[in-house]
Amino acid sequence: MEKYFKRKSELELPPPPPPPTKRVDNSSSSTKRVDNSSSKQDRVEINLADLPSDPGLRPRITDYHPNDRDQVRRAYVQRKARQPKEHNFPYKAYGANNRRFNKSWFTRFDWLEYSIAKDAAFCLYCYLFKRDVGEQAGGDTFVTEGFSNWKCPEKLRIHEGGINSSHNQARRMFEDLLKPNQSIQSFHFKQTDQARIEYRTRLNASVDCIRFLLRQGLAFRGHDESEDSSNQGNFLELLRFLADHNEDIKAVTLRNAPENNMMISPTIQKGHCIEHVIDTTALSLKAAVEDLFCRHRLSLSRLRGQGYDGASNMQGQFNGLKTLIMKENESAYYVHCFAHQLQLALVAVAKNNNKIATFFNFVANVVNIAGGSCKRLDLLKEKQATRVVESVHNGELPSGQGLNQETSLKRSCDTRWSSHYNTMISLIDMFPSIVDVLDAVAEDGSTSELRGQAEHLSHFIQSFGFVFNLHLMRYILGVSNELSQALQRKDQDIVNAMELVRISKERLQIMRENGWSSLLDEVSTFCGINKILVPDMDDIYVA
Repeated sequence: MEKYFKRKSELELPPPPPPPTKRVDNSSSSTKRVDNSSSKQDRVEINLADLPSDPGLRPRITDYHPNDRDQVRRAYVQRKARQPKEHNFPYKAYGANNRRFNKSWFTRFDWLEYSIAKDAAFCLYCYLFKRDVGEQAGGDTFVTEGFSNWKCPEKLRIHEGGINSSHNQARRMFEDLLKPNQSIQSFHFKQTDQARIEYRTRLNASVDCIRFLLRQGLAFRGHDESEDSSNQGNFLELLRFLADHNEDIKAVTLRNAPENNMMISPTIQKGHCIEHVIDTTALSLKAAVEDLFCRHRLSLSRLRGQGYDGASNMQGQFNGLKTLIMKENESAYYVHCFAHQLQLALVAVAKNNNKIATFFNFVANVVNIAGGSCKRLDLLKEKQATRVVESVHNGELPSGQGLNQETSLKRSCDTRWSSHYNTMISLIDMFPSIVDVLDAVAEDGSTSELRGQAEHLSHFIQSFGFVFNLHLMRYILGVSNELSQALQRKDQDIVNAMELVRISKERLQIMRENGWSSLLDEVSTFCGINKILVPDMDDIYVA
């Protein structure tokens, strides 16, 4: 590290700050401390019940000490947006006309707040969760300065922006704080429950025993590790000795541990089944499987599942290993090996629906056409870069370090983790640019077949049905992607993993029961931005 950073002693240090004020020991949950600039400044004791309610008089969230910000956010979330509907809003002169704040805007924008002190409008979502990137994110009009241009109310809708705008990112964090049990992120970083503590204690005890035996060069296992054995081997004897002298370890190991999480099983450690085969034909593989079953006194007739990749000698419809086994036992259902990858399994199941299968086929064709050559790919990047610059200039997109980096049209693959979800995201983010490229290919394509295909794709993706399926699959795969990323953590344990799965199922069920209105609003907004016709849902429908 010294190659890149100098030690503090080698740097010119600033003068020491003044001594902090003495901290007051107060255990009241309603009392927090605020840092008016940074964590190095004095922290002033405040009361959450006395936080300013007028949005024009509030300090910035970043002015609070980092340890106190979440508590301040929760206090404002519980209060909801400041909307004084009974206030007599004053008029302002705009040329020959007088205009004022319209209280009907409160109904249209649930995030909208009004400051009586400043006669200005503010955004509760952005005040609480907007990233602190200064003027580069379109300024702080709705956070600290206040919006008061009453002759341009359309800027309230512009402030909301697109799906991935700074405002909508803040809105999602606001909703996660309202429903913490439905957010995988909020749950995942608060995993300090008793089951997790016990798991770590049990794991550390087993690792300590193994390290000791390795250092001493001693054998691990005994010939008889059953409960009644008088000589269970060095590992179990040492673990038992450790438990007898430490009550915390004794409470969670051996007989006190869950039977499926004891971390002492010799059967699992010794139960490898590597078999040598002369060749990899289906018949040779089946013979090896049968021989393995016979040695362990098992029968193919009792087999209830088989899983491997999609190679022809394994999954072949007529002579593959899967087919040969199922001829003898119809209950040996085949599952592709990618089933352990949650997103790929979900995509495979979703494709059983004809419309979703058609949707994914068109997505693949769009990616092939729009990014099928260097010329088209360069054109796509050029149009996307131009569009991003315009959006940042108009305040529709935030800008800053790490934001709005050059992106590309992601290609999905049936064996690549999260690829389908990334494809959905890139299609939504680059949708107008993709349409422009398809239109360009439809006009200047090298062959009539290519031109016709590009024209057909351009019309199809600009339909309400395609956009609806695009956002639906983006949400479903998004939930499973969060779960997948959490499950891949090396420090994950089975108890917590089961809880993560439960939370994901609840989120999908809530979406199924109550999420269609919000999804339809999101799709309609997207269609409005991209000039796509939205059907009237109250019209008569003919199947």
